[in-house]
Amino acid sequence: MLTAAFKFDLNNSVLEGLATIGKYDGEKPSLTVATSAGKVLMHCPHEQNTKDGKHSVRFLNINRKITAMTSGALDPALSHDILIIGTQTTLLAYNVEKNSDIFFKGVPDGINKMIFGTLPGIEAPLAIVGGNCSIQGFDATGNELFWTVTGDNVSALTFCDADGDGEQELLVGSDDFNIRIFQQEEVISETSETEKVIHLTAIQKTKYGYGLGNGTVGVYDRSTREWRVKSKNKVTSMGSFDLDSDGVPELLSGWSNGRLDVRNSKNGDLVFRDNFSSSVQSILQSDYRLDGRFNILGVAESGEVRGYLPADTEGATTMMGVKANEKQVHKLMRQKQEMQMQLSGLENNLKRLKKGDIGMGMIPPDTEIKLEDRLSRDTNSLELVISTNNSSIIKSVAVFALDGGVFEGESLMAYPPRPKSTLTVQLKPEKNVECQLQLTILVGARASSKQFHVFHVPYRLAKFAMYMPIFSSGPVKSEQPLSSVTFKISERQERITQWIGTSFNLAKLHNMDLSNKTLHLSFISVRDQRSLEIIRSPDHGGQMTIRGDDMTTVGELIQDLCHFLGMKELESVADFPAEMKKFEEVLLQVDEYNSIRLKLTAEMADNSNLVKNLVIKAEDSRILGDMALMRKMYTELFTLNNELIGEYTKRSNNHQNLLNALKDVNHMIQKAARLRVGKAKTQVVTACRNAIKSNNIHSLFQIISKGYAPKS
Repeated sequence: MLTAAFKFDLNNSVLEGLATIGKYDGEKPSLTVATSAGKVLMHCPHEQNTKDGKHSVRFLNINRKITAMTSGALDPALSHDILIIGTQTTLLAYNVEKNSDIFFKGVPDGINKMIFGTLPGIEAPLAIVGGNCSIQGFDATGNELFWTVTGDNVSALTFCDADGDGEQELLVGSDDFNIRIFQQEEVISETSETEKVIHLTAIQKTKYGYGLGNGTVGVYDRSTREWRVKSKNKVTSMGSFDLDSDGVPELLSGWSNGRLDVRNSKNGDLVFRDNFSSSVQSILQSDYRLDGRFNILGVAESGEVRGYLPADTEGATTMMGVKANEKQVHKLMRQKQEMQMQLSGLENNLKRLKKGDIGMGMIPPDTEIKLEDRLSRDTNSLELVISTNNSSIIKSVAVFALDGGVFEGESLMAYPPRPKSTLTVQLKPEKNVECQLQLTILVGARASSKQFHVFHVPYRLAKFAMYMPIFSSGPVKSEQPLSSVTFKISERQERITQWIGTSFNLAKLHNMDLSNKTLHLSFISVRDQRSLEIIRSPDHGGQMTIRGDDMTTVGELIQDLCHFLGMKELESVADFPAEMKKFEEVLLQVDEYNSIRLKLTAEMADNSNLVKNLVIKAEDSRILGDMALMRKMYTELFTLNNELIGEYTKRSNNHQNLLNALKDVNHMIQKAARLRVGKAKTQVVTACRNAIKSNNIHSLFQIISKGYAPKS
């Protein structure tokens, strides 16, 4: 068990993830948390209230729903930290000592998550804000110095040197189950998970921890998962700290049931544990007692705060070494017992085979598993046909996704109503994801067997395995896509065909000759029946065209192709008439929602003034003793208040519609950017942002199509 070095209570409920520690006077740290009803509580153990002599506690009324909060030296000219508070549509930078606003800025894209830090190429410290498919960076004056787009709503942010180049990259988790690593505006790595990514934390060097909405926590090193564990509870907070003083930080995770876990970041073994009476809302680190030692603060929903100090360096290594040795011995003993049981069973089976006695649970020694894959348009799935080479029957098949992103969970179980020698497993991945699958197959001698042999069969799911090749002479026909992207690749044809064979699993499906100078392949998706064409000709230095009406899929193809070929730069020309028509409708909706918002805001301001007048008149009537007039004023006030509530509901609905439309705009920019690589990709994001700011819709369409803004 983990023992707290100190405890105290804030006597207020704390919202999940909304806590920070800042030195607002430049010296003394203050724990700052968001409470209910739009209030911020600041606790400082080094200041005392004049009335009762207890620790100083101050409140700041925001009167809005707080969605994100952080603190830091946002203004280098100041010698103290700034408190930065985000609501659904506004960002506030607050000087706690002077009790004054530094800036108050509207953020139409919304604020879901926020961290403080610096980005390469930008000298000024920034408040990094994650919203609806967008990431923004604001300096001390409220100026936007950074803007880019991501695949979905931002749900987690952190800084980490994830590629080992000595500079901090921005790690972004989003609702589309992806972890993206940004180097400035460019995505240098993208990893798919099995659920919404709700927590990210840097650990050491290139390692970082993550938490998912389904209760999974784990550690990545660069883009390789080191380990993961899953709980039935929700992970509510995450951090890292070297609590055992072994020189390697541990991964700390807080849970909805009040548990605080400390796990070894190398293998996921549980090192320490503590239990709170309520959900652990935040995990912070600071020299909170100003004694020269950094400590961990766990903040619970009830307001309980516990501080933990690292173990003493002298005794910690020996203690941890003994515990590690004990765990290793127990682990080896368990493995020994399991292997002894397996050996005993094999010896018994061998004796019976030598006697010619094949029992109920024994299968022939030459039993093998055959695995074939095929695409089915009838079931809209990739079918894995598993069979034995003899009369042995298949009881069940468990499919495990080692990388995630294939099933709704992390595994799939299939079994026939009546056990037989062949079993078909249907895979229906919703996204194009490359994944290594592990099939665990139970095989028995006959249907009544109670003992089964376990086979482990690996299978690689290609990223675009859900696309079926179409041949001109074949029975399957499809309409030619109306949209396309054209670009140049000066690469050998063999390399292009090698990519197609790897990414589409084409070599396994059909033995096709892809060595012709002019390449023209057609596919159809068994997922949604959409057509896709890949054309490569030697003209113009190697011109390549990808035809497809799904802009997201075409972007994925381009990114996968460039990654396979090791290309860092790629320009393209896009033509997506259907997508652009929808985008035009979205832009019109944004203008409409904005005009409605301004109109409703003006009407509510006028009605608010009427409320003030009616209250004054009613109070005057009460003082003068004119009860009839007072009742009339309060009746009108009641009616006006109901009207205001109705107007607020309209404004709230309009605001949500506006956020959804802005999300679609940012998503479109993201899709357009993924049709390019390198500087061309960054240029699209920057140019689109400038066009939106200047309300230049015509320019925006050309940027998406050509990749650059028109010359004025």
